[in-house]
Amino acid sequence: MIGSLSVHSPYLIVGFLIASVVMGAIHRLVSSSGSFLAIIYCFPFTLMHEMSHFVAAFLTGGRPSSFSVWPRRSGSGWVLGSVSSIPTLLSAAPTALAPLGWLVIGYYSMALWDLRPVWIPDYLIVAIIYACAAACTPSWHDIKVALTHPFSLLLWTAMVCAVITLSRSI
Repeated sequence: MIGSLSVHSPYLIVGFLIASVVMGAIHRLVSSSGSFLAIIYCFPFTLMHEMSHFVAAFLTGGRPSSFSVWPRRSGSGWVLGSVSSIPTLLSAAPTALAPLGWLVIGYYSMALWDLRPVWIPDYLIVAIIYACAAACTPSWHDIKVALTHPFSLLLWTAMVCAVITLSRSI
């Protein structure tokens, strides 16, 4: 329980998602400025974001071939990191949308706030939630990859729905 809200209250979930979108958008604006301080500030979140792509590609057979968190100019903005892989039916959607997995970690860090061990200070949980929100924002390229592989997206959506349905019947 957080105050009078249960852990899986729709208000808590929607509030967390809205806050994550706002924080992610702020992070995107800061990261695109290209200043040295902005690049240094964004480095840990970029590393988290790109590692999620790499791990998802590796686990789903996307054969990741390169990993970079070295910033480079691209048109009028900056690319702070990238992962190259071979998109397949099984790997395209989860690899492209892997950073959204940080939302789950951030949400449970917030929802289970009262259950954390006593030795973990509040500010550390807040830092974890902020880092997860900053790392979870998909880039336009991530969204484009997910949408150009609709069968992969449908397959994984169906699998997630099946798992949720089966878990509720247990």
